[in-house]
Amino acid sequence: MIRRCISTNYNWEFDTVTGHFQRWGKTKSDDPSYSPYGPEILDMEISTNCHGMASGPCSFCYKGNTLNGKQMSVERFKTILAKMPSNLTQIAFGIGDLDGHPDLEKILALTRREGVIPNITINGFRTSCKLLTVLRNLCGSIAVSRYDNDACFDTVHRLTVMGAEQVNIHQVIAPDTIQDCLNLIDDVRFDKRLERLNAVVFLMMKPKGRAKDIAPVSMEDFKKIANKALSTGIPFGFDSCSAPSFLKAMEGHERFGEFARFIEPCEAFLFSSYCNVDGEFYPCSFCEGETGWETGLPVTGETDFLRDIWNHQRMIEWRSRLQNNNKTCVCSIASACRSCPVFNSVSICKSI
Repeated sequence: MIRRCISTNYNWEFDTVTGHFQRWGKTKSDDPSYSPYGPEILDMEISTNCHGMASGPCSFCYKGNTLNGKQMSVERFKTILAKMPSNLTQIAFGIGDLDGHPDLEKILALTRREGVIPNITINGFRTSCKLLTVLRNLCGSIAVSRYDNDACFDTVHRLTVMGAEQVNIHQVIAPDTIQDCLNLIDDVRFDKRLERLNAVVFLMMKPKGRAKDIAPVSMEDFKKIANKALSTGIPFGFDSCSAPSFLKAMEGHERFGEFARFIEPCEAFLFSSYCNVDGEFYPCSFCEGETGWETGLPVTGETDFLRDIWNHQRMIEWRSRLQNNNKTCVCSIASACRSCPVFNSVSICKSI
């Protein structure tokens, strides 16, 4: 099924089966600066319950999740979903442990019923055949975070054997995971459990939560990962926070122009948004609790989302700061280098 939004200066087309999405402005060669009709994608936290790894809570968790977390109620979820504009195409659910929310299936099914595609990120632990079948039946994209090879690879294998077609691995990039990243590229090539993997998505570590004291990654190490992924030909991508670093790393590459055209930099409250487990909206999950974002904007039964959230003065000011925050732009497309105003003073990559 193809969904479309057609207007004078902002347009998109979304294939709900394959996940292919394209956006354009007044012409096909024009990129709109933001969506006037609300987010295309919503990141939504429905549980903060997480056991972490066998050794205990993950030292790099930017959310600081623990065993004693919260769950978003189904009623609160229904309220938020009902307030979302028709521009919404996908919800990316964050859940911690896969069994961390007793009503996960109901929430995913409600999302599907509204014509919105649910995606989810899981950690690969505490899975069951029943829960994985729920994901296979209801989710578009399923990402498995790699904290432990066997837990991650076995979960990817089980999902793909079940018939899930868009299964990705999320791999954090941090100073002490560089070798893990390089090894993962080889694992994708040679480990039979990953034969049907869709792609690896590398995520830049954020100095936040339990990871706030972790040093940024050097450009030399970032280049090692990017160059090895390119040279081996594995399917891969980076999160939007990595866009300035990736472009800097690819400076001088023969395909640089192609990378600059297709890369999607930070889109927080331009094309996407984040809602936490308490039903409060922020530009993205990394903003939550930071200076100026100690609290978010709550959605209630009286909320008009476009008026009270998307076009709230705080969000308009954020949008302006983000659109004008280009860090050491090395390409001809300045928007490709926009970077986060919140973490601008703490460079995510040491040489940017």
